[in-house]
Amino acid sequence: MAKTIGIIGASGWLGKHLAAALKGSGHSIVGFSRSQRSGDHEWRVWDGKGGVDLSGIDAVINLAGEAIDQHWSDSTKRAFHESRVVLTQELVKSINNHQIPYLLNASAVGYYGDRENDELPEIEPAAENYLAQLCVDWEAATAGADSKVCLLRTGVVLGKEGRAWVKISKIFKLGLGGKLGAGKQWMPWIHLADEIGAILHCLEMEIEGAVNLVAPESVTNAAFTKALGLEMNRPTIFSAPALILKLALGDFAEEGLLASQRVIPQVLLESGYQFKFPEITNTLRELCA
Repeated sequence: MAKTIGIIGASGWLGKHLAAALKGSGHSIVGFSRSQRSGDHEWRVWDGKGGVDLSGIDAVINLAGEAIDQHWSDSTKRAFHESRVVLTQELVKSINNHQIPYLLNASAVGYYGDRENDELPEIEPAAENYLAQLCVDWEAATAGADSKVCLLRTGVVLGKEGRAWVKISKIFKLGLGGKLGAGKQWMPWIHLADEIGAILHCLEMEIEGAVNLVAPESVTNAAFTKALGLEMNRPTIFSAPALILKLALGDFAEEGLLASQRVIPQVLLESGYQFKFPEITNTLRELCA
């Protein structure tokens, strides 16, 4: 059944692709942005503070959040908190006021912390480091919602023109690609097509609770590096020592780039979602084409 879907963060890379896919499935879109916009669907202005106009909307997808892949400082940590936790708290107030029946709220696999070789389905508990606790607070901000809530714990989204892929592919094209640290850490990833497809799947089935948005094939950073080097026909002899990464990027290197997270998309698999790109080799081939 066609619905009117509100997308917080609709002007971002992922939001634009999601809006197009939802529209292609017959839904109507209301995008929310900090400034007035125009385009193929309705736009409303919201700066993440105070109430937001959700009138006429059947479900809300919240993708907002300051980019985490940067050097962490006191100011960036405040931005992480305000753009995730505080914004979600304000959004939930408006969801209750407008009696919206369903909320899909972004989260991240950072929830699990550094877990070495442990397999991590959705039932696994959170870690206690900074990034994990940010995710815990982010998810807890939805607790007051009167609606059904789906928590989208996303891994690294790989797609052309996407932030992660642009950074990675540029380095490898220059022949400077290599593993990060020892390369033994598990890297949770998902192709853009499956990120979008999984969100639509959750929306259509009204799945509640946490959902790991990652591909079913887990790969280590070393395996990913080797596969991408072969696909691009570039050497991968270089490596970035853990100490250098930590000096350059601080806590983000330790809790993000070097953390090992062997995340399993158990809920998606058990609910019947069919991945378009379940394996890293075909994914990289499509991205490099």
